[in-house]
This record gives sequence, C-alpha cells and structure tokens, in this order.
Amino acid sequence: MVMRLSKLYGKQIYNTKGYYVGYVDEILIDVDRGQGKVLALGLPGEKVGVPYNRVTAIGDIILVKAKEE
Repeated sequence: MVMRLSKLYGKQIYNTKGYYVGYVDEILIDVDRGQGKVLALGLPGEKVGVPYNRVTAIGDIILVKAKEE
C-alpha cells in the first residue's frame, strides 16, 4: 500500500479495544529500508511513540494493536 505521509498527520489513533490513544503528530521512517518505524502520538503535554509494526489498519482513523494485559 502506498500513502502520502502528509495524509496521516492529525489522524486519530484508536487501539483494537476501542480506546482513543491520541493523534499522529510525527512519523519516523527508516530511509534505507523505506519502512515506517514509529508513529509519534500527540498527547496533552507529551509525545509517545508507537512502533509501526503495531499498526493494524489505516483508514479514516488508525488502529493499533492494544497492549496485552
């Protein structure tokens, strides 16, 4: 799948349990491999990184795999 990175900025992120996680503030990529590495989430007062391999779907929102409890 090919998508412009600029289309991802500001998208809301939810986990697979249906909880709001944050929104896309930055995206880190591995230029040598051409792969996404981390989505940096914008949260009030902080930034949190989510490994790109936890992304399960991208559409109107982004779904990331929920942490196991």
